[in-house]
Amino acid sequence: MNEAPPGKFHLSPETVVATLAELFRAQGNRAACDVLENAKARIEETGYDNWDGGQYLFKLVLELPMKVFAPVESDVRKMEELISGKFAKVLPPAENQWLQNVAIRPVLEEPAKSLAPKAGPVDVEHLWSPGMLRLFLSHISAEKAGVSKLKSELLKWGVDSFVAHEDIEPNKLWQTEIELALSSMHALAALLMPGFHESKWTDQEVGFALGKGSLVIAIRLGLDPYGFIGKQQGLPGKLDVPEPLASNIVDLLLKHRTTADIMRDSLIVALEKARSFNTSIAVSKKLEGLKDFSADQLRRMEAACENNRIVKKSYGVPERIQQLIHRFNPPKPDNSPF
Repeated sequence: MNEAPPGKFHLSPETVVATLAELFRAQGNRAACDVLENAKARIEETGYDNWDGGQYLFKLVLELPMKVFAPVESDVRKMEELISGKFAKVLPPAENQWLQNVAIRPVLEEPAKSLAPKAGPVDVEHLWSPGMLRLFLSHISAEKAGVSKLKSELLKWGVDSFVAHEDIEPNKLWQTEIELALSSMHALAALLMPGFHESKWTDQEVGFALGKGSLVIAIRLGLDPYGFIGKQQGLPGKLDVPEPLASNIVDLLLKHRTTADIMRDSLIVALEKARSFNTSIAVSKKLEGLKDFSADQLRRMEAACENNRIVKKSYGVPERIQQLIHRFNPPKPDNSPF
């Protein structure tokens, strides 16, 4: 019998986590996949059982950043059972080892070493519209007009964009406001055009986003991605034709793991606030292509069809939303014999 010494499991925690994450990804379980991909994992020995010649018992510990732990906190037990239920199905067995269960824990926050206060909701509420995805537009001042058009177009999709020359109040310190916007954004779009690299601020903004771990979307407007974002192909676009560019940006936000959930909810906000038939139809079609919704999101979409006159009267939109509701929340069959 090939016995491993006690205290060491025969598979590394990285191998276990990567295998399970790939399984859940293939099954379309984004929540479990996010937990595994964002966890700092380790495998601990928890005991020894004399049964069947002796078994060493182990536990998979997943430590999550608080921002990842918080959304699953109320269902941690179910998530632990879900993940541990896959052990026997996908992990190769060892004769004298048994990976029993999973423990999901938050990473404890250390006291701040700096006296500088963190940006909280009250600090940034003047910068962003509530309920919308926060996108920082990094650009050179020469293209103010075109950037303003893109900002307006993105707003139709539920994306609130920060544009320094528009969004900073005259009595606010300019640099402080930009730092607040960078600290509280969900993603950054770098509008790469001639002069971008020469700016004193744009490269710093991109670097801030990369260091924070935020999604950076490189948009080619006459300049190819370079430096740390040089490996990206870059999204082509034109500021004088902002409609397709805004739609393509939203598609990228819907695909990336750090922004997908926020963008999905922001689309529902866009539907709730739609002010034109074209916007209502476009948003409903974008929603139609998504794979999952919560019960609350389905309820809000249905309410938008009743409460927003534009949505209610938009051609095909109420029907499209009803099809979504039936697809993700089908009516329960009537098992009554009468």
